[in-house]
Amino acid sequence: MIRESYNLAKISYRLLRESKLERSTSKVKKEYDTAWNVPAKNLPKAATLEEWFYTLSDRGIPSLHNVSGKLRNAVFDTGYYRGLVLEEIQKHFPQARSVTEFGCGVGENLLFLKSRLPHLECYGYELSPTGVDTARKAAAKFGMAVQYSQLDYVHGAPADYVFPVTDIAFTILSLEQLPDENLKAIQNIHSRVKMGSVHVEPVCESYPFNFRGIMGRVYSSKRDYLRNFDRNARSLGLKKISNRLLLTAHNPLMFPSLYVLEK
Repeated sequence: MIRESYNLAKISYRLLRESKLERSTSKVKKEYDTAWNVPAKNLPKAATLEEWFYTLSDRGIPSLHNVSGKLRNAVFDTGYYRGLVLEEIQKHFPQARSVTEFGCGVGENLLFLKSRLPHLECYGYELSPTGVDTARKAAAKFGMAVQYSQLDYVHGAPADYVFPVTDIAFTILSLEQLPDENLKAIQNIHSRVKMGSVHVEPVCESYPFNFRGIMGRVYSSKRDYLRNFDRNARSLGLKKISNRLLLTAHNPLMFPSLYVLEK
């Protein structure tokens, strides 16, 4: 308990001293062009899909993150998030035969889904050319029929949507990069799906009302992350919206929400 309080105090002190960031499409693209260079370099070393997933996780290196609402120094597997998406697809959209991920990074989430649900037609859009190139190489290396293309899914032209309309779509920590344009983003996503979508995103308005939840709100504001997602989703006039707060997360000041939006 003392150690947890000490770690939280250190994190909070550093956070309060940080300058506020302002996100833009160009900044996000530049950030991820750089970030995706690491998995691009690791891809040739991976003999199997599972080995590549391992290089994309913390690779056995402990770090501070949420574990069931507690601050813990432990190993976090980012596969946790895609596992949740798989569960929600099976629960809410069992008849789905095609899926698109918006903001697919280097493509690992779709490769995971394809390996578990081989009947799914899988497509991914990503802002970063480095991410798209790596995703395509990964799909080819592991013999997975998944297609990827570059797209700005907020400002992109209709012609940039090169893949067909799919049954469902999902995002994992992608809408977080769109503090003020996430309504347009989910409108665009839902114009390209028949059934609905699944989202794992940090909806800071839903964070718990405790010290860490409050600091999480400060963190979200300082990093210029997602705002007003719940209100924006409910403005779409959907048939059903399900959501729940996740108390386990990769970031010690983040409490993501899992949303299912059904048309």
